[in-house]
Amino acid sequence: MPSAADLDDLIARRDIYAVLTRYSRALDRCDVEAMKTVYWPDGIDNHGVFNGNAAEFAEFIVREIQNWFEVTMHGLMNVHMEIDGDSAFTETYLFAYHKVRADKADEIFGSRYMAMFEGHGLDADHHHFYFGGRYLDRFERRDGEWRIFHRQVVMDWNDNKPSGEILTQGMFATLEPRGQRGADDLVFGKGGL
Repeated sequence: MPSAADLDDLIARRDIYAVLTRYSRALDRCDVEAMKTVYWPDGIDNHGVFNGNAAEFAEFIVREIQNWFEVTMHGLMNVHMEIDGDSAFTETYLFAYHKVRADKADEIFGSRYMAMFEGHGLDADHHHFYFGGRYLDRFERRDGEWRIFHRQVVMDWNDNKPSGEILTQGMFATLEPRGQRGADDLVFGKGGL
């Protein structure tokens, strides 16, 4: 029979993991309101491109994701949790894909990267990058609810390439529907289930 402490630990891990996955969904579906539920109002996010209040970060990152990228997908891998009462530390491995908007490639990658492809017949309008890193999060439980109080993003690696995306040929032409940002994504209609 599990002890009360064991049950509390299991529930905390479940709830913390739900916050982490809600963050990825909010980011990739560009849902500002869902993003704000991940952090405490007085929370901090240090993302490199932003360091400050988490509610302001939610507004900033969703706007910038829409501005910079056509598609993003943030996958979570290993999640290490250290729980101590009403606080917890997590290290979450991250693998992210970003399809860069054509008019943003030079801004995101820089001129040195773009110069590598001049004269090679590659479509300069379609580039993507992969990002490997970690979220280092300090969670707090307030009135029974877990949210992030402080997030630090660590980049471990990245890889940038021209896109080889195929959407209208072969088997890829049959893969419908495609993911969308916002309320039109199939997940919000529960996939027709």
